[in-house]
Amino acid sequence: MLSGLCELCVNRKPETEWVDVAAGIPHLRIPQSQRSLWIPSRQRHNVLKPTQIQHLYNRFCQISGEYRPNQVQKYNFYSGLLSLNPLLPTILNCMFGEKNVITFVEFAIFLSTFQAHSLKTKRGVKNEGKDRKLSYLFNMYDHNKDGRITKVDLVIIVHKLFAHVMDHLQIMRIVDTMMIEMDGTDSNQISFNDFCKAFEVFDMAEMMVTFIPEFRGRSNDDGKSPKWFCWK
Repeated sequence: MLSGLCELCVNRKPETEWVDVAAGIPHLRIPQSQRSLWIPSRQRHNVLKPTQIQHLYNRFCQISGEYRPNQVQKYNFYSGLLSLNPLLPTILNCMFGEKNVITFVEFAIFLSTFQAHSLKTKRGVKNEGKDRKLSYLFNMYDHNKDGRITKVDLVIIVHKLFAHVMDHLQIMRIVDTMMIEMDGTDSNQISFNDFCKAFEVFDMAEMMVTFIPEFRGRSNDDGKSPKWFCWK
């Protein structure tokens, strides 16, 4: 799954086209329609540098196939290397929910959940990111979105991950082991609380992370500005 997130973040071809900056935001040239992205840093949940947000917007434009798009369709992701990822439908169902289109802000917020933290990241921000990551992961396992993970849900996700290297019997053994270890109520299903408790042995703030690159093209900013932009 992490490789799929990396592919969503990484721009395979350098993007050299810039869009005009919205008035009052000199550090980035982002369309007026995307100004809702910028809110005071004291309200932040995730923090990205302006150059990282510019990189994500370039990637957003590349996926949409349009110039200065306001939104991207789910089917736009089924192209190039992305289409080869067996977990792409699962990732997209989590990213899009019940919608067929998302805005750049929604695209960036989803990917920023998996952004690696720096040494300066505050504990509160890490905890919020960890909770959001666990919620996303649970929804990825919960195939039919009924608020619980059943054995069928586990079979679907494990089959997508390992069908090319394991036979059906091996997959079912993995599923049985996961169910035994994660089902804390012996109900033959995994609740969100069971899921979170099972992951307590891992430092989820530092696991399943990707590094969102920074855009290194021309800009009005000298690249040394300490100002960081954030969103809720």
